[in-house]
Amino acid sequence: MISVQIQNILKNSIEENGQATLLVCGGSSPLKIFKELSESDIDWSKVFISLIDDRIVDEDNPDSNVHLLNQHLLIGNVKNASFISLNKNHKKLTDNFDSFDVAIVGMGPDGHFASLFPSMIGNTNYLDCESKPEILVTEPIGSPCYRRTSMNLSMILKTDNIFIVIPNEEKLNILEGGYLDKDLPIYYLLNQDIRKINILKNF
Repeated sequence: MISVQIQNILKNSIEENGQATLLVCGGSSPLKIFKELSESDIDWSKVFISLIDDRIVDEDNPDSNVHLLNQHLLIGNVKNASFISLNKNHKKLTDNFDSFDVAIVGMGPDGHFASLFPSMIGNTNYLDCESKPEILVTEPIGSPCYRRTSMNLSMILKTDNIFIVIPNEEKLNILEGGYLDKDLPIYYLLNQDIRKINILKNF
């Protein structure tokens, strides 16, 4: 089972702190993990869930990450969790949580993660792990091309346990190149020394 480590972290946090926090990505990479979590015996009523990024569209739009979560994660036992919308209520994240327990991070073919794209390297502080942690709004970018809400790298690094989900050999090759290639956003996540990065092979 791919998600055993994630489940154990959430259960331990509930036991020790009375609650747990889970940040997730959109896309197809985490769907198998979402299915396992939706069937797990975690006390989801004590878990807060949010996204690390989302497109600024209506939540019933198929391109919305909330739409994806409503279909694949916020079902079964996970219906009892407290979901915080990144687009509508992101101040709840910045104001109420000093850190997060788990982040599930996907990666695009251009090495982007969250909504942190190659064009942002060197032009913004979005990928600077020493910048102020914040949730930002981008100009239209990516495919599909929308304005987006995204945590910057510093905000993601407030998470104690970060998992990059790799769904196939192609993405694995991109990830391996990302350890050395400064033109890929994933380089800046892999090469910081604030948090250990866990790799989840989902194939």
